[in-house]
Amino acid sequence: MKSGLRIFMMLFMLSAFWVAKAQQRSISGKVIDSTGESLPGVSIVVKGTTNGTITDIDGNYLLSIGDGEKVLVFSFIGYDTQEVKVEGSLNINVTMVASVQDIDEVVVVGYGTIRKSDLTGAVSKVGGDDLQQVATTDVVQTLQGKVAGVDVVANSGEPGSGVKIRIRGVGSWGESNPIYVVDGFPTNDISNLDPSNIQSIEILKDASATAIYGSRGANGVVLVTTKQGKSGKAVIEANAFAGVQYVNNTIDLTNSSEYATLRLEAYENDNKLSLISESDMAKLNYVINNNLKGTDWQDELLQVAPIQNYNLSIRGGSENVSYNVGATFFQQEGIVDNSGMDKLFLWANNEYKISKKVKVGAKIAYSTYKKNIHNDNAWTGALPVALQIDPLTAAWDDYKNDYGSRVIGGTVLGNPARFIDEAKYQTRGDHKIVGNFNLKVDDLFLEGLSFTTMFGADLKFNSEKIYSPAYYADVDQKRDESELYEEREQMINYTWNGYFNYNKVSGDHSINAMAGAEAQVFSSNDISARGYGVSSNKDLMYLGLATNVDMMEINGGASKNTLLSYFARANYSYKSRYLFTATVRADGSSKFLDDNKWGVFPSFSAGWNVKEEAFMQNVDFLDRFKVRAGWGQVGNEQSAGNFNYVTTMVNGYTYVFGGSIVDGAVAKRLANPDLKWETSDQTNIGVDLSFLNQRLDVSLDYFNRKTKDMLMDAPIPYYVGAQRPYVNAASMENIGYDVALTWREQFDSGFQYSVGLNISTVKNEVTKMAEGGELRDDGVSGFTSTTRTVEGDELAYFYGMKTDGIINTQQELDEYLAMLPGEKAQLGDVKFVDSHEDGVIDDNDLVKLGSAFPDFTAGLNITMGYKGFDFKAFFYASVGNEIVNGPAFWYQTGGVLSNYSTDRLKRWTAETPENNEPRMTASDPNNNDRFSDRYVEDGTYLRLRNLQLGYTLPKNLVSKIGLSKLRIYCSADNLFTLTDYSGWNPEIGNFQGDALRAGVDGATYPIPTILTGGINITF
Repeated sequence: MKSGLRIFMMLFMLSAFWVAKAQQRSISGKVIDSTGESLPGVSIVVKGTTNGTITDIDGNYLLSIGDGEKVLVFSFIGYDTQEVKVEGSLNINVTMVASVQDIDEVVVVGYGTIRKSDLTGAVSKVGGDDLQQVATTDVVQTLQGKVAGVDVVANSGEPGSGVKIRIRGVGSWGESNPIYVVDGFPTNDISNLDPSNIQSIEILKDASATAIYGSRGANGVVLVTTKQGKSGKAVIEANAFAGVQYVNNTIDLTNSSEYATLRLEAYENDNKLSLISESDMAKLNYVINNNLKGTDWQDELLQVAPIQNYNLSIRGGSENVSYNVGATFFQQEGIVDNSGMDKLFLWANNEYKISKKVKVGAKIAYSTYKKNIHNDNAWTGALPVALQIDPLTAAWDDYKNDYGSRVIGGTVLGNPARFIDEAKYQTRGDHKIVGNFNLKVDDLFLEGLSFTTMFGADLKFNSEKIYSPAYYADVDQKRDESELYEEREQMINYTWNGYFNYNKVSGDHSINAMAGAEAQVFSSNDISARGYGVSSNKDLMYLGLATNVDMMEINGGASKNTLLSYFARANYSYKSRYLFTATVRADGSSKFLDDNKWGVFPSFSAGWNVKEEAFMQNVDFLDRFKVRAGWGQVGNEQSAGNFNYVTTMVNGYTYVFGGSIVDGAVAKRLANPDLKWETSDQTNIGVDLSFLNQRLDVSLDYFNRKTKDMLMDAPIPYYVGAQRPYVNAASMENIGYDVALTWREQFDSGFQYSVGLNISTVKNEVTKMAEGGELRDDGVSGFTSTTRTVEGDELAYFYGMKTDGIINTQQELDEYLAMLPGEKAQLGDVKFVDSHEDGVIDDNDLVKLGSAFPDFTAGLNITMGYKGFDFKAFFYASVGNEIVNGPAFWYQTGGVLSNYSTDRLKRWTAETPENNEPRMTASDPNNNDRFSDRYVEDGTYLRLRNLQLGYTLPKNLVSKIGLSKLRIYCSADNLFTLTDYSGWNPEIGNFQGDALRAGVDGATYPIPTILTGGINITF
């Protein structure tokens, strides 16, 4: 009986098994993205059940389902969730579509991360892919036009020249650079980072976000997250591009016959033809009669130059280890000969999971570059001189081994061809290493409490070697003895920080608290030497082999300062609807004495996710509506310098005592023991909106930035015999708006596109100066003043004479001299406006002529994609700023010391009195060339910064040759620029790095057009 029951039960179970098996089906397939790339880790779940699986490393999956289970749900972070009906097919392949936007994406902030929906400060994010659009290895340059409120301006187009970045205007007339934080490590320079190794960049723009960095965040914070390895199969990426560079805009200058005609006319108008010798007169007439063209100096110096870049990286890992290693080689020849650069990047990021709670990591990034030093010295460098020197002068003699000389007399400018040729002996290079070790312990003592600590070093070693050979062109152009100058500089910065972080979610309440400390040491030293009589043989080009030992010069210096900080932050969220953040940081700096050593910088901000309110739930067209407001305070010590609270002395001076010369020292700068922090109070009010299923995003911000206790020279007489002491005596205010708009759309056909527009405007005003204080700057050689800074107006506005055309007729001349009887004007001279209305043209008539700061800047980004094709276009505009055209001081002159613009061919003459260019004159008794609005031009421009077209080959095709992705593309940078500015380039930064010389064009190195072709390969 029992055995029969056992047999019956076994048969029953077997029949049930086969019935169940008959009701099950196995569904398989592959999941890819829109480019054909496999997607591992995609979740596939039978709708309404817990039955599911995930795709493997190759995007494949296998799932058993019952007869009644009809719908599969495919989901993956960053992609739209898809529901697919199970019909007759047992093979279902799915192409995931990237989400238009993930509102809850994680954003990096100071010492942590936060969901974007919980963010209360002004923070903008740029993805790593957007940084690789232009042909450069300068990470900061790639940010131009990408973020509202962030103004990036190239100092010049020379390889390795760097750029200037301003976040929400100028924070001080001293240093206004933001701090960069790379994977938690603070640094002043990210030149060692290759854009291809960056995952994302977050820019903290207001004090509620930056105050956690205290004095280091005075001018904004740029947070850089590098790429990390992930568990799974190693990903190998190889990228390369190569192309050419050229200048698509030159300045129209006169040729030899035109120049000779104008020069003779200048002497003739002043009755000074007798000053020209018979031989020189014969040469000039010969040039005119034979219509000779002479030397085109721009053509002589500028060239088409190659550019190339090669990159290889490997990322991967396992359950407990992740790694990312890579290398990039970049080579850019200059559009001016002997001005190129070679640069190498190496990096390694590793993370180890020691246990379930403990992780350690190590990161190191190394870069080295070597470049020729292009002589771009203000007004006397190769390019400035090329716009001055006359076309009669030959670049080379018949054997091209000499340097030419001037045909006739005049100021000796030197030969630009010699400057460029000598650059092959002049090199600059550096080695930069940034490394750090970090440790993180999760659930320390209690759940949700973690501790993170990091120690790192930032090492930079610079070197410079300048050899100047002896030469002889004529008695005025020669170097009797060769010179060799060498310099070595090292900068070593150490940083340690440690902080606790606590996260707690209880029902509708979410709390995050963080507190920690940080210590930083900054040190540098340098030594330089100059020797004479050194061989041009590279094997013998050493200072120790200088033959003139009596003239050896040696100099050196060192500096050190420290910073100790304590910081804390608390975030509170109720139902992700009401958001509050508070931070505080205390910084102690060695740059100030004890009473002023410590600065405390708090911030508060709040956010309201209005869309989460019940009354907004039926507003279907609105996906996000958040209001933000914040206030914070940050400090700035960058302008304070070291030891300015004591009087510093300088050696190298001699005195006569008792008839003997003895060595001595002088006071360098007088002391001010009361020096303290520059402090900035910042307010931000913003709103974030998203419409139409996240197709349209809108972000609006208003900000007010008030900086007080700014450092400036005390207004005391210079006859005290030393540099004037610094005092905290000035204040400045920046008020502005940031607007960011993005429209994205995707279609079932696979076509997708996006249009992003960002606009920024900043109004600057100096609200306080020291009593009697005024800052003027001579930014252009030959001008008595170029910029002026006074209380009640913007920083460093252009300051000069206002003009009212030229004197065309005798009647105009009579009327002009009747008003200004002391003037020496003649027909064809410039009419200067007597702004002071006192009958005299003098410095009292100087007025505001314009500003280097634009009314607004804008960036427009357009992207499109369709079945493997991708298209990108990026435009950048600066509107409403002016530029001081420094070179025009030479080539627009009516004198005889330099070449002329072809505009001077339209000068006033007795035969053409209607012309509006001043007459030619050798002596210029009216001083037509003094600084005036004739040299201040509209700097508005619109530039097609980048245009790129690419194609990603189908996955099934490239997989046959062992690849997972293959993309080819062509790209153009700076393809065209629309502007009324007559110089080489309207993108003008701070001339010689001085904020008081912003917008002054010193004939800096032109920004080239770059055409490249490239390839991206993933194994």
